[in-house]
Amino acid sequence: MTQPKISVRMYRALGIQGSPYKGYLGDCFLIRVESEQSDPAHILIDFGILMGSAQAEERMRQVAIDIVKMTGGQWDDQGKIAQQGKLDLLIITHEHWDHLSGFSQAQDIFFNGLIIDKLWMAWTEDDNDDFANQLRQERDKRSVALAAVAEMIQKGAREAESSPLAADSQIVLAGLDAFLGPLVSKDTPAILDDGLAARAVKPRQLKTREIIDKLKAKAKSKIFLSPGQVMTAPGEMKTFVLGPPRNLARLKKDKPSTNEAWFSNQALEERLFRLADDVPSETDNDLPFAPRYNRLRAELVRHPGGASAGSDWSTLLWLTEHYFAPTSAEGADLSRRTIDSDWLEAAGQLALKLDADTNNTSLVLAFELPDGTFMLFPGDAQVGNWDSWHDQSYRDSDKDISATYILERVRFYKVSHHGSDNATIKDKGLSLMTHPELVAAIPTDEAFGKQQGVKGWKMPDPRLNEAILAATKGRVFRNDDPVNTCYSNFENPPSSCDLYLEYTVFKPAE
Repeated sequence: MTQPKISVRMYRALGIQGSPYKGYLGDCFLIRVESEQSDPAHILIDFGILMGSAQAEERMRQVAIDIVKMTGGQWDDQGKIAQQGKLDLLIITHEHWDHLSGFSQAQDIFFNGLIIDKLWMAWTEDDNDDFANQLRQERDKRSVALAAVAEMIQKGAREAESSPLAADSQIVLAGLDAFLGPLVSKDTPAILDDGLAARAVKPRQLKTREIIDKLKAKAKSKIFLSPGQVMTAPGEMKTFVLGPPRNLARLKKDKPSTNEAWFSNQALEERLFRLADDVPSETDNDLPFAPRYNRLRAELVRHPGGASAGSDWSTLLWLTEHYFAPTSAEGADLSRRTIDSDWLEAAGQLALKLDADTNNTSLVLAFELPDGTFMLFPGDAQVGNWDSWHDQSYRDSDKDISATYILERVRFYKVSHHGSDNATIKDKGLSLMTHPELVAAIPTDEAFGKQQGVKGWKMPDPRLNEAILAATKGRVFRNDDPVNTCYSNFENPPSSCDLYLEYTVFKPAE
């Protein structure tokens, strides 16, 4: 039997002609398996772009049109679907907007233009799994609270009068709320003109949870995968399920250190939840210090005229002048002295932990190629997920193999979480990827990442990027590479255009 040709298309959709936007921060990969014995098989892994990306909707619609065309879809002269394309397998790694947004932004093209034969998701999305439901309820509670607080912060910053919620959301949340997607679903009337599949009004914007539910309903069949399973993907590719783990400690571990600074201030977390639910503050519980340290009440300092005879007037007047007065006697701005909204930084800690916990629920798959090597797609898996791959063995025909065995034979690595520092571990991860033909693909836009939050995101992290370049001998391609880049280190370099980069991972010997 003739061996198949296997290629990976990494979408990047650099934008409408003339756009200054040069990269793509999100995940969307189309695997194509071409065989002489059967029709090509197509596997789509995720379909999203980070919230706030320029021309995001137009770009995701371009990608959707290409996916429909690649999978056999066709349009008539009026721009209507004449023949649907077919995805043999859709894989959703986890519930983050930069992996799912296209299913909302291009929902009319995707859901009308494609048949989804199979859907694979992690066990964490199984509605009949009690542990999954517990994790999902906790995540949903935190994400809704976080999004609501983010909206309140923005509103407080716009108010004319001083607000205790007035803060810079980029400082408080470091831009991490961009992974959550929209808090509400709403109609957004606007004219669309793709030249194909045009509509007069945009479909209703979907939340990430609605996207997941709609995909479950759309697919002909769906499977929720657990670590240790061995599946057969379309194109007869044996597929090993490495993660996510079912161990709570593994799921919560997002840093390589054993001293993770997990969000653990229950009082502040509960205050965020009450704030999001518009529940009045509980003064005794909301104070950041124990009662014995609370010598003065804020209203007493703000209005010292109501102080009792025994009060320290000099202290009250000094605090009033230096803390509550908008300017000093000399006219200097004193607003920087206030700490009223500093407690909101707890929302940033919550956002960071929510982001990491969701990343660690990523479905991680290793596809075996005809020569016994592997393609590794880890979603956005972080440290605990990576560690867990070594917790079990994997049944391959009549023998058990280990995660180490698989990693030593990885020849194509989709770099986890856009190259962030805690999403590719060393000892149990990259150091084991020793295949002499290892290639890495990084879905990132380094310049755009640096604009996020206050300090910016390092995607890829410089030290990790250096290590990946060393492991691959320079065989790395990225979403923010210029078109027609010279990939001199590749024996068979990827092809590139504005819409995607495509790399042939395996082809039969001539």
